[in-house]
Amino acid sequence: MTRLDISPLARVVARADRARDGEPDAGLIPTGFPSIDRAIGGGLRRGDLIVLGGDAGAGTSSLALAITLRRPDPALLLTAEMHPDRVYERALASSARVSLESLRLGAMDEGDRVKLGAAALSLRGRAPIVDGLGHGGIAAVSRASSASPSAALVVVDGIEGLLDSAAGRDEALAFILLSLKRMALDRDVALIAIAHLPNLDRSRKDRRPTLADFGARGAVGVHADLVLGLYREELYESDLGVSGATELLVLKQRDGAVGYADLYYYSQWLRFEDVLDG
Repeated sequence: MTRLDISPLARVVARADRARDGEPDAGLIPTGFPSIDRAIGGGLRRGDLIVLGGDAGAGTSSLALAITLRRPDPALLLTAEMHPDRVYERALASSARVSLESLRLGAMDEGDRVKLGAAALSLRGRAPIVDGLGHGGIAAVSRASSASPSAALVVVDGIEGLLDSAAGRDEALAFILLSLKRMALDRDVALIAIAHLPNLDRSRKDRRPTLADFGARGAVGVHADLVLGLYREELYESDLGVSGATELLVLKQRDGAVGYADLYYYSQWLRFEDVLDG
């Protein structure tokens, strides 16, 4: 075998040939949403830091969970927002198309109970591994990732939960983002970090997320390979007949163009669907 045969350039050419022949790219992790995958070049990439943000109530946690539920193998979901059992409740309610309230109260008819059982069976063996972040910061993410080495997709919900204190918030978030990017590379995983939008001005005419809304002194735009903003117009204009309509905006893509994907949100099930699925 010659040196050319094993060179990085040769590997890239070979990968392009496999893609041309219709073979899946082992470095790509499809989201399970055709519109999203089309907008981001086929899927999430190993080694990439993906930041997903949206206004309060937009459904960022639900969308990240939905992506893990469409995986053929378990992802790792680390939450600073809720108890792991509540994440599994949401997973079952969304998958079964049963209201979360009915599930928690046990107020289900026989049809809903059958759907719940079928959803639990469908998720067996591929449901995400869910763990709480507690107060461990970046070290907790690293330990959890080490404990689940087969997880190609890691979700951190959300990065504000990794802060040790409120002092120097922007600088601390910038360091967290850099650390998560390094972790994605070191672990060879796609890492989705959910973020709030502290700089979002809700009085402006167009309230679609922008890179500037993430704050952290621009660190999201610097360190993230892919930045996604979730926008649901019904949060602001509930009387315009736009219930459920959702845009996922590609605000930054290191190796591709910006754009958007159309989704639909069923609030009663906390469930996102791709418009192309219909």
